[in-house]
This record gives sequence, C-alpha cells and structure tokens, in this order.
Amino acid sequence: MVNNKRYLSKNMYPEGPELVTGRGIEVYDKSGNKFFDLTSQTLNLNLGHNHPIVTDALNAFFKKKDFPYYSSPRFENKYVCDLSVALAHLAPNSPSKVNLQMCNGSDANEDAFKRARKYYLSKNRLKKANIVSMLGSHLGVSAETISASGEHFGKEPYLGGSGNFVFMRACNTFRRPQALSIDEYAKTKVDEFKDIVESRGDISGVITELVLFDAGILVQPQTFVKGIERVCNENDITLIVDEVQTAFGWCGSMFLSSIYKIKPDIITLAKGLTAGFPALSATVFKEKYDILEPGISEYTFGAQALGCAVAMANIKYLKTSGIMSTVQKKHQLFIKRLTEMKDEYEILGDVRGIGLILGLEFVKKDGSRDMDIGMKIYREALKMGLLVNMPTTDEGKDNVISIKPPIVITEDEINYTMDILNDSFKSVVKHQ
Repeated sequence: MVNNKRYLSKNMYPEGPELVTGRGIEVYDKSGNKFFDLTSQTLNLNLGHNHPIVTDALNAFFKKKDFPYYSSPRFENKYVCDLSVALAHLAPNSPSKVNLQMCNGSDANEDAFKRARKYYLSKNRLKKANIVSMLGSHLGVSAETISASGEHFGKEPYLGGSGNFVFMRACNTFRRPQALSIDEYAKTKVDEFKDIVESRGDISGVITELVLFDAGILVQPQTFVKGIERVCNENDITLIVDEVQTAFGWCGSMFLSSIYKIKPDIITLAKGLTAGFPALSATVFKEKYDILEPGISEYTFGAQALGCAVAMANIKYLKTSGIMSTVQKKHQLFIKRLTEMKDEYEILGDVRGIGLILGLEFVKKDGSRDMDIGMKIYREALKMGLLVNMPTTDEGKDNVISIKPPIVITEDEINYTMDILNDSFKSVVKHQ
C-alpha cells in the first residue's frame, strides 16, 4: 500500500492513529481501537464528537433546495446577522459590535491588534503602538500572532511579524513567592503592568488569556485581571481578552469574562464558537473600536452561512439544555480524583484549573520542574486508550499534562478515565 503520508509537510505529519468514528468523548481508529478523548481534539469540540446538535444543523442546512453554500460576505446573509445579534447580546461587553469575517483564533487576535492600534494611533497621533502580551501565551500561528506569543516562538524569531509587543510574565500562583498571598502576588503583577504603561508612553493595549493553556494551565487570579482592567480604563488603552480556549461552556458560562466580572474592550473567539466545526471566528468589541474599513480585516471563508448556522445551534443548546450548569460538579469530581493522585504520587506537584480546563504539574523531589516524566505518562496513557494534552510553550513544556474534555462528559466517564490515568501513573512510577 502506498504511503500517502510521505507527501505531507513535516509540520503536519501525523503522530497519532487515524480516527475514523466517534461520539461524545469516545473515538475509534481504523483498527477498531477505542480512545477516550480528554483533549477535545484541537481543544475545540466543546460538545464532543458527532453531537446531534451539530449534525442536525448541518443536515437542515443542506436540505434547503438550491441554497448557495457560499456567498460573498459583501451580500446580506441572515445567518451571519442572526449570529452577530446573539454574540452582541451575550457578551459581557454588551452593547457590542461583532466581526465574523474570520476563520480561526489567529485571525481574531490579529483583528483585535488592528483595532487597538488604530484607535490608539488616531487618538495620540503617534507612529508606533506596542501591545503588552504575556510570556508563554499562545495567540496563534500567523506572523503577527507568532510575534505576539513571544517566548513560545523565541527560537525562530524570523517567523514573527511587526515585533511591536512588550512582554511580561502572567501570574503563576503555584510558583509565586511563598511569602505573598495570591492577592498580594497579583497586586505586584498589576503594578508591573502599570509601570510598563506609564514609563513607555507607547502602549496601545494588552492581550491576555484568562487561562494560559499552553503555558501550563495558568489560571489568572481575578484580582490580577480586574487590576489590569482598571489600569486600561485609567489610561484609555485597550483590554483584549483572548477567550478562544475558554468561551462557550468550558468554564460553566458562555464567557469566562462574565465569571471574572470584567468588560473587555475586545473579546476574541473561535474553537467552541461552532462546537469545533470549521471554520469561523469572531471578535466582539465596544463600539468605539468599530473603526476598520471594508477590506482591512476580512477573509474569504469567514462569515459563512454554514458555520454561522452551526454556531447558532451550539449557542441555543448551551443556553437551554442546562449542560453548562453541570460543569462545576464535574470540575469538583476531576479535582477530587486528581488530588487523590497528587497525595499518592510525589511526582505530581500541583493540580489546578477552572471548569473543565485542568492541569497537572510534575516536579522533582526538590520541587523544581520535572521535564521528563510528564511525557512518559502522556505516552503511557495513550497506550492505555486515553488522550490527554501536553502544553506546547516553553513555560509549561513537558512538565504539565492538560485535560480539556468535551463538556458533555459524564461523571461515570470522568471516573473511568481517571482510573486509566491513575494506571498510567502507576506504570510509569513502577519503572522509574
């Protein structure tokens, strides 16, 4: 049999088996092997595999006789308008404007950068506007979002865009100075941000994730985030919150910003917006950022009827099914099972997370990061039929396993998958 994979570029060469069927959190490869998916694939299947809400929306769409499956965003589209209304009213920064003419999180974050910079430069009559970003963040893979992600792509800086970013470390409460409480530590980080803004005079905005997933599931304290918001408001600079990972149910709410009780100037969205169906992303922003002319921030396959129809079905299900109200109880069960493992295995130094976004940090006996054992457990779990994630940025690389299952996971499935994970711990520790 011809190996067709040999024609793939090395950046997309597959490491795992070919998955051919799936439902909920279960997937099967072409050999019939079963896997429990605690990754939501590329962290985007908030309703799991083959959810009827998604498939029914697709089937209903294609039953429409002669409906144009593609029409230019230059033409009015009911599905696009309906979704923009829904997002504008759901977002914590409502009343809002919405841009849907994008395809992924990279597009959405670039749109946010453009809006923040144009607003700042037109107001201040300057030639350059920097944006503060967090080291270890993953904000996308376009040239500009590579530039914004900082340390993640530090080994290949020539891939980046403008370079007009200033970096600071986000809060890592597990590794904070032990003399400080979490609130005291968060205040020092807010002061650090304030010093950057006031000392430079060229900061147009800041972008942060509320949970830095790829840096090792760093959940940002509310004290820190609200402090950043306050500094932005005092200096009329743009607060951009990247909710690509956190919106649409994973934390028990449509937006994690709502739980934090903040009103960002711009929120970026993708992944769970369409329950993982390609390809659509969005920015939701306050009206003063509605300043880009047509042709400046739009993509051929953005704002399409099909993706918008699926997104509307997803939002309706999240609002009416009660599924988001189950997230906190499931979170507590995950934490209980993972804490039991932490108590049993000294290699597990910290268990953290919010909602159904969880991280396990591995340590050596002296408390320093163990950069080896996490990958061993990841591989052992895979052999046992369990899919978990390894974060990809330098801050959390190889010493933090992350878990982000579809929110439809049941309590029985949580217990069963945690039994598998515990077995993988036992196997690896036994052979240490």
